[in-house]
Amino acid sequence: MSQPQVLPDTPDASSYRDVWTFTEYVEGELFQTSFEALAAAKKIASLTGMKVGTVVIGYKIPDEVPQALIRRGADYVVIVDDVELERYNPLTYASALVQVAQERKPWAFVFVADDIGRDVAPRVAYRLKTGLATDCIDYEMGEIYQGVVGQTFKNVLAQVRPDFASRIAKIFTPRHRPQISSMRPGYFKPLPEDPSRKGEIFRVKWSAKEEELNKFSVLEVKRLPEEEGVELLSADFVVGLGLGIVRRTRGDPDPKYVLDMARKINELLAQRLKVKTAIGASRALVWAEVRELKDFITPGRQIGQTGKTISPKVYVAVGISGAIQHKVGIMRSRKIVAINTDPEAPIKDMASYMINEDLYEALPKLYESLKRRLE
Repeated sequence: MSQPQVLPDTPDASSYRDVWTFTEYVEGELFQTSFEALAAAKKIASLTGMKVGTVVIGYKIPDEVPQALIRRGADYVVIVDDVELERYNPLTYASALVQVAQERKPWAFVFVADDIGRDVAPRVAYRLKTGLATDCIDYEMGEIYQGVVGQTFKNVLAQVRPDFASRIAKIFTPRHRPQISSMRPGYFKPLPEDPSRKGEIFRVKWSAKEEELNKFSVLEVKRLPEEEGVELLSADFVVGLGLGIVRRTRGDPDPKYVLDMARKINELLAQRLKVKTAIGASRALVWAEVRELKDFITPGRQIGQTGKTISPKVYVAVGISGAIQHKVGIMRSRKIVAINTDPEAPIKDMASYMINEDLYEALPKLYESLKRRLE
């Protein structure tokens, strides 16, 4: 019988402590999803008895930033402040994160699975020679047997993420530290702000490497226009538009009309109920690049596994069949209303209410009904 393969050991895992997050602070803006990451880290810390730390990178970071993070759950904040870190650059940010991780040795490191997190987390994991579990929706403690070394590892972080279909996968990094993951926005509710919380603030000097500074230069910075409506992640009521709005069994489709109806419904609810509303789209509709919707249905509005995960009180799916990738993004919605002519559309499995009617007829009826009830 062949002997288990012996792999080079990681440094002593017992020397690694605390659960870290990466706080996204870009051009003077503190991303709200960073508070969700702190909530995720707080859960891990409660399972391990460790402290929660967070790293902030930037230039001339005001004192209010670390204080805001402490009030939301951080036990301490590590600040790397340098003029070369004023604007986001994946190479310099990764370099700074790797430096502080090597110096202070966090046990786990949580990033947000957004544009920045997906860009920088793999670079950090690679340089630290550890693993990366992406798009996590929960965290647990567990044990795993690793056959390649013939050993059972206990008290390892189980990084839970959605897999294909309805399966859930648990990713372990038993032999390397830190255990790095990215968490999907929308799955961890930020902790309430506690003005009485106290914490420590550490300021670290970044040892910039010349080759990292000269890899490329920023020639111009263009800020994309803000998308219409409230952010999908914070909305109470969301209308999701699917490819069904450009297909119609009778009559010509008019996707602009559907968009206008969705806007009218949202405006009505925002005015009468004072709730936050937003409009999103399925991946199929985003990728279709419908000419009449090109200035509104953008990748930033995509809901699903490769888009945003939302958690509204009510989600109305209009012309969306319900592929598993879309279901992953709406599974935290409290109530789901599906408008679809196909009574067997996959979304029926998740829908609280199913309206089997032509959406071009159902939406005006829904608007008029809401208008009467809210008068």
